[in-house]
Amino acid sequence: NLAKHSVAAIEAGAGQAFDPNFHEAIQQVPSAEHPPMTILQELERGYKLHERVIRPSKVIVSGGTPQ
Repeated sequence: NLAKHSVAAIEAGAGQAFDPNFHEAIQQVPSAEHPPMTILQELERGYKLHERVIRPSKVIVSGGTPQ
């Protein structure tokens, strides 16, 4: 159990705002439904030890409206 070692998962659910301190954007996808830099999908869970990021969450974010 990682929690007993003070390791916590980073929240990166769909619809959340992208935060470069905790998330790594792997891909940008045009979206008319979401504002730019909104998380659309989490590809790999990130973790932090106390308040220090040990691995950012890898995510796909919206990149604005489609052309």
